Amino acid sequence: MSPRKVLLIRQLIVGTMIAAFFGMLIMSVWYVTRLQSLTLSQVTVRGGETIAPSEIEAIVKNELSGNYLKLIPHTFAFAYPHKKVTDKIKENDRVNHLSIVRSGGTELVVEFDEYLAHALWCKEGDDTNCFFVDEAGYSFSKAPSLKGGSFLRLTSIGREPGEHVQAFETEQYKRVGELTAAFAEQKWLVSKVEIDAASDAYMTIVGGGEFKVSLKQPANETVANLTTVLGSEQFAHLEPGNFEYIDLRFGSKVFVNEETIDNGGAGTSTPQAGEGAGADAPAPDDSTSAPIYASEPAEQSTAVMITDLPDTEEPE
Repeated sequence: MSPRKVLLIRQLIVGTMIAAFFGMLIMSVWYVTRLQSLTLSQVTVRGGETIAPSEIEAIVKNELSGNYLKLIPHTFAFAYPHKKVTDKIKENDRVNHLSIVRSGGTELVVEFDEYLAHALWCKEGDDTNCFFVDEAGYSFSKAPSLKGGSFLRLTSIGREPGEHVQAFETEQYKRVGELTAAFAEQKWLVSKVEIDAASDAYMTIVGGGEFKVSLKQPANETVANLTTVLGSEQFAHLEPGNFEYIDLRFGSKVFVNEETIDNGGAGTSTPQAGEGAGADAPAPDDSTSAPIYASEPAEQSTAVMITDLPDTEEPE
């Protein structure tokens, strides 16, 4: 036999052996990756409040369908598409913390919690262009156009709202919540809050009127000052709709700007008892209150010292 034929036979034998090896390897991979004990056949979903577990389960099962190179199924426990499953679930803006782990060789356990809408962060002058904010002040999703008062609307003066950002400092946002809850207990319902860069907040009252507060001041102190003022004979008549604003930003000195409405519906700003007190009242002690801001015109508001009110107790 010629050397050329011998070489050809050797090449055929080697080629056959290589083909047989890879064939057996492919068959082994195909067989092993389809073993029942190594196939993800169960998806367990835990957590969530407004997102149905079945919704997450459907996403996972959809990503587990198919295979790699038409050979290894996505359900193979050691090679399932973890990142694709994770990314697909997180496309839902409400999903917060997410954990996906294998339990044994046949179960995939998905645990998650979700952002819960606590308030709306809206664009200045546009209450329909808003984002959902969670209880920590984090903006997590664009909100649809909503009407009514189901959610408190907050605006950052001079700042555009956005998605997936910290809308408000956590402590600042917490203070807003404390104030709105405390005012609500006193039957003063807040529908909108505007916050500026100096941590001053302007709270719109349902029915009319506004509370000006400082988010740097303890909520209980602010509410106590309001309660003291409204408990006095001079201001006991105040209710939503018959005043312009009550300024509670300066500790024990409170400014009241009243609005009276005649039968014809025309609104006029009129000072009440103590007219001009913003200019004539004795200067408060620096240890208990801040000075009057020049931006508060004395002729349009009544400055009230908590300690000067008759028949009232000084807040602690």
